[in-house]
Amino acid sequence: MSEQQRGDSASVVRIMAEVLGADELKPSDSFYDFGGTSLQAVRICTRVKRELGIRVSPDTVFDSETVADFQAAVIAHGEAV
Repeated sequence: MSEQQRGDSASVVRIMAEVLGADELKPSDSFYDFGGTSLQAVRICTRVKRELGIRVSPDTVFDSETVADFQAAVIAHGEAV
């Protein structure tokens, strides 16, 4: 994983934590563990696009079982661009 990808990965976790109001997220945590809503999924994706320049769909949040899965999906979307 490149330095850019590590930075993006850490930013994804920070964005999710801020939107979900969580002090800290572990890779094994789930969006749903924090009562994630569709509006929060949209907010996460909007911030990922604004801050990282990577466009992901809220469906990506919903389809990711864990924070680590969502991070990997965001990085994969970023590499595909």
